[in-house]
Amino acid sequence: MVMNVRLRWYEKHSNDLKADEYSADIEDSDSVFEALGLGEETAIYADVFNVRPSWIKIIQPYFQHMIKPNDFDYQISFRYQGAWPPPPRQPQKDS
Repeated sequence: MVMNVRLRWYEKHSNDLKADEYSADIEDSDSVFEALGLGEETAIYADVFNVRPSWIKIIQPYFQHMIKPNDFDYQISFRYQGAWPPPPRQPQKDS
């Protein structure tokens, strides 16, 4: 399943949208969801998420904009690329 991540950043004091950027295509969306702790999220493509500090190192490689949490507030959303609805997720295998 291919997806894009949309990163939006806002002025801290006014909450005005400063800019946004879409990631390049991400082929392995499930690994990104798992790394962010969103693997069980049911409305992943219908929601917007505030970027947590622990997420920055995971999502930064997908964007040209340098994420600066001291300067801006950030949100991400996910955009599915392909036929809708996406295929069901495969259950995780116990190792």
